[in-house]
Amino acid sequence: MTDFIFIIPAGGVASRLRPLRYPKELLPVVFTRADDGTGHFRPVVAIECTLSAMMTAGLRKGIIVTNTDKLELQKYLGNGSELGLSLVYAIQPKATGLPQAIDLAGEWTLGSNVCLALPDTVFRPETAIAQICDALRTTGADLVLGVFPTEHPEKLGPVSLRDDGTVVRVQDKPANSSVKNTWGIAAWRPSFTALLRESVRAWEDTDREHELTLGSIFENAIDVGLRVRAVNFADGQYNDVGTPEGISAWIASSVDEIRRK
Repeated sequence: MTDFIFIIPAGGVASRLRPLRYPKELLPVVFTRADDGTGHFRPVVAIECTLSAMMTAGLRKGIIVTNTDKLELQKYLGNGSELGLSLVYAIQPKATGLPQAIDLAGEWTLGSNVCLALPDTVFRPETAIAQICDALRTTGADLVLGVFPTEHPEKLGPVSLRDDGTVVRVQDKPANSSVKNTWGIAAWRPSFTALLRESVRAWEDTDREHELTLGSIFENAIDVGLRVRAVNFADGQYNDVGTPEGISAWIASSVDEIRRK
């Protein structure tokens, strides 16, 4: 998919995992057999799971948005060549929000389709990225969200959608939600990149005291007439391993899966 560039925003400060003193993106979340023929297992860190999903979709070029306190992340991944990727880094001086982080990558993504996934999440199926990118191409949508089931929509971003996949509403950490799902990944055309950049400029000019959320820009996309669709992974799984509760739940589910095997 040479027409896609992926963005992974990793500029957060991991406040929910304090006193962790290294990037949460480097938390080991899976162990797999090494490729050196020894039969030994090696740890797979959180961001590698995200990168693996990008590679499964055929995406090779990406931008990681990070900050000056995460040199370990750049050292670990380098330019991506060892993984078969081409990676560049954008530095976010202050963790002001997810839209601002994505906007930093805007100069590199102009004219290209974009795929977004977070570096501290693990999701299934691993083909989810490929499926939302295919949906963007085949449906004519401006924005496609990958939607996963969750028991805690109030902590995430629940999505209301019609049977045909058309998105009606996107919320951001609502106090209550009857919709037991959340968006977790996204793909979009340059039309949505333009809207996001416009939204960030407006926030910078007038409303810095209030948080600008990506969910609110998704909602705005619907309001201004962009075509917003979803791929609903009703049997999928989405884990936020950037919190103590999330990493605990992921470990428990992984252990259960091993026992079933």
